[in-house]
Amino acid sequence: MRVLFDHSVFSLQEHGGISRYFGELVAGLVRAEQVEPRIVAPLHVSRVLRDGALPAAGIYMPRIARTHRLRQLVNNLLSPLLAGDFAPDIVHHTYYLARMRLPARCRRVVTVFDMIHERYPGLMAPGEEIVARAKRDCVRRADHVICISRQTRNDLVEILGIAPEKISVVYLASSLGRGPAEPTPLARRPYLLYVGERRGPKNFDRLLEAYARSGVTPDVRLVCFGGPPFSAAERARMRELGCGPEQVVRLAGDDAELESLYRHALALVYPSLYEGFGLPLLEAMACDCPVLCSGVSSMPEIAGSAAWFFDPTREDDMMQAMEGIVTSTQKREMFIRAGRERVALFSWQRCVRETITVYQQCLQ
Repeated sequence: MRVLFDHSVFSLQEHGGISRYFGELVAGLVRAEQVEPRIVAPLHVSRVLRDGALPAAGIYMPRIARTHRLRQLVNNLLSPLLAGDFAPDIVHHTYYLARMRLPARCRRVVTVFDMIHERYPGLMAPGEEIVARAKRDCVRRADHVICISRQTRNDLVEILGIAPEKISVVYLASSLGRGPAEPTPLARRPYLLYVGERRGPKNFDRLLEAYARSGVTPDVRLVCFGGPPFSAAERARMRELGCGPEQVVRLAGDDAELESLYRHALALVYPSLYEGFGLPLLEAMACDCPVLCSGVSSMPEIAGSAAWFFDPTREDDMMQAMEGIVTSTQKREMFIRAGRERVALFSWQRCVRETITVYQQCLQ
């Protein structure tokens, strides 16, 4: 069985959860030997492809601002040439933006990660409405849809009216926690950790306010990993709240640095208003980091009883969770133990196995 993975996410994303998922999936398919996978991404910005040993056709190019649409257009044109004589039985769309001419017999599979653009259109950046339209079209053309949580599946059925029998739920897993991590210099001072983008439904503004008002400052830092550098507006808000540049810190780096941050944090704080999965929850658990997170959308489904849930619309609720985990070694140890048990239920091997089942069903 031959499966072609298109360029969409690899020409969009340097690194991140979606890229990590497809990297793990393709690597697992290679090991499984039941599927011959091939990634076709003529001009990509992906570190996963650049630094990995995946079966991929294409060339890495550094990201250049405002060239994404041009890159997608070029990739659409060049993909059939790079695919060459690789005649796929299935094309697995890595996101929703690629437009490729496919053989009539070829089946289409697409993974839907969330319905955030549909749930929170008013919080999206200008121009992102194209994602919702492209997702709708891609899902309706697909022969089968993979969703990464029951929450995402239910949203897809409700919002786009997709037939439930056309959808399979296949969970993700953590790629971290596989080995010891060197202590980060930040570990000399206690900190809470925030991971990922900060805009829109990620609800970072409310977390910042709750942190500034809580009793954990000034002894405990708030460390933010990933996302863009703090904007002028964010820095201004921090000053208004009395949080200096040594109090709220933004870092970027590779997986080793992220794992080190997880391992030495007092807790991960994840205040998102909506998640299709919430991969940092599993990453934290895999690294023995207690989890404080919103009790909405997919997060209770993924974390089970291994997280301290709070209402993401109530700053007092966030404050109570942060203060409780910082002041109680017993609670931290309890959530670490629960996290170890919970994360063991998720594996990339299971993800690969269940994805192969989806492919087989498509070809029946």
